[in-house]
Amino acid sequence: MTDAFNPADTALVIDTETDQGRDPRPIQVATINVATGFEWMKYFNSGRTISPVVIKIHGITDDDVAGLERFNLAEFQLPTYLIGHNVRFDWRVIGSPSAKLICTVRLARVAFPEWSAYGQSKCIEQLLGKKEASKMTIAAHDALGDARMCYLLYQACCERLEIAPTDFAAAHAIANKANPVSKMPFGKHKGKLIKEVPIDYVRWMLGNIHNLQPTLYSALTKRVKADEAKNVKN
Repeated sequence: MTDAFNPADTALVIDTETDQGRDPRPIQVATINVATGFEWMKYFNSGRTISPVVIKIHGITDDDVAGLERFNLAEFQLPTYLIGHNVRFDWRVIGSPSAKLICTVRLARVAFPEWSAYGQSKCIEQLLGKKEASKMTIAAHDALGDARMCYLLYQACCERLEIAPTDFAAAHAIANKANPVSKMPFGKHKGKLIKEVPIDYVRWMLGNIHNLQPTLYSALTKRVKADEAKNVKN
């Protein structure tokens, strides 16, 4: 995997497809080097049966990955920055490595506040128009197809924000200034202020829901830190 990029202080757009919804392991990983445009993709065997639920999403079956090696983070030469749409999910899937994260959900919210939705396919549609977007979104839920969409979105965000796509520090700073949500957007506590949601439920969400939107993840994390600080004082 070391030929995916050259300098250490660079960034990779990353996307993964997984074997299950809970405790997901990677069965397809794709990256694009932002500085060079170099694309890399590989399939893996997770060591477990692929859930029929996720097969309906990405179409990768046990036969497709039979006999392949498992993903090994130690063999993955990491960049300084990982870029992805809801990148924390892919970051967790590959093993939560030491890398700075740039989320294109957050970046798009800052760059294109006029948009009505920020799912990746919807972002591409709002960026290119339905006809052109359909040529790309047909490859959704394929790791390399999704990485290509994310790469395009990242470049568009940087252009709107008037920063160079290789100014990773600036993109990281902007993406991480996005305000966390204040209310629960779904679940049995939908509509309730985050600060009023039972702390046990907050911890459960952080431990069990791996595809939380970045702004919700930030809000829940801040809630836990506030609770911990309160307990220390008491």
